[in-house]
Amino acid sequence: MNPTEQCVFDGRTIHLTWVASSSYPSGTPISQVSGFCIDDKNHFLLVKNKREWAFPGGHPEKEESAEETLIREVREEANVSLDSYKLIGYMDVSDPDNDSVEGKHYIQLRYLAKIGNVNYFEKEFETTERKLVTIDEFSKYITWINSPTGKGQIDALKNAMKL
Repeated sequence: MNPTEQCVFDGRTIHLTWVASSSYPSGTPISQVSGFCIDDKNHFLLVKNKREWAFPGGHPEKEESAEETLIREVREEANVSLDSYKLIGYMDVSDPDNDSVEGKHYIQLRYLAKIGNVNYFEKEFETTERKLVTIDEFSKYITWINSPTGKGQIDALKNAMKL
């Protein structure tokens, strides 16, 4: 069974369902692409933005593939390159009061990505810090990690790391 939950984001009640999968439904708008980016010591990349610590990622630009979005966002937010990546699942989001570009139903993709080069970091735009942490430290930084869908993502991440 796919973990589900309801939460409030920007004053709207949204419904989330985590789906562990190596593919995603075509035709559903993608509002976000994020990466669980791991180095060769099993540390994961986090970035601090205006709101909080997060896994690097963001919105796809027009005509951009999900993979291109992931590569661009990790480079823009953390100045890190990726050697490889694979989809581990997606968040299916029902957002009935959303009148913005994402619409009322969309998905958010999650990738496991292998860090290539970690380049010089300079505070720019929305990112003020970057940090490498272990999977056991996620709960110190990521507020949603122990929610039902957060736990589902971590389970999918751990399964993907076994391969």
